[in-house]
Amino acid sequence: MIRTIAGLIALVLVAVGTWILFFRDRPIPYAGLRQTTVQAIPGTLGYALEPPPDDLRPELSPNEVRERYPAGTGDVQVALASLRDIHQDRVLGSGWVLVARGVCLRNSKGELVSDARGNDPVDLECTDDQVWVLAVDASSAEPIAALVAYDDTGTWGPEVEGAFGVDVGS
Repeated sequence: MIRTIAGLIALVLVAVGTWILFFRDRPIPYAGLRQTTVQAIPGTLGYALEPPPDDLRPELSPNEVRERYPAGTGDVQVALASLRDIHQDRVLGSGWVLVARGVCLRNSKGELVSDARGNDPVDLECTDDQVWVLAVDASSAEPIAALVAYDDTGTWGPEVEGAFGVDVGS
């Protein structure tokens, strides 16, 4: 009986030691891009970004996702986050979130266009107040949700280790 207990304790100690050895110093991928707070997305009527699950390990880099979903000109900020529907109190998914300003959704075929595409005075002018938010799966880049937000302060962006996420270029 004593040998069995001693063997069990030894086995547990070996398992814990192995876990510490392999996982203790393992860096969290993209730690600087992870959303740090629960943050309402302005102008979306009930959506928010929140920290992703601790075990989320992206297979795609933020640049790979940015290349798959170009937003034309302007700054694109990237964060690793979960997208929450506040009204239904559920997470729609977790992954890369791209945030682009000055990108407009027009009625024509639902394509992304800039204000340079036309000079019809009836169309709403595209401004940096209009924000496009796209959440995609961090492994497959399949869309989770696309939202049009509105921020007239010009300061909203994902709250990550940096001030507003990382600008991965135009």
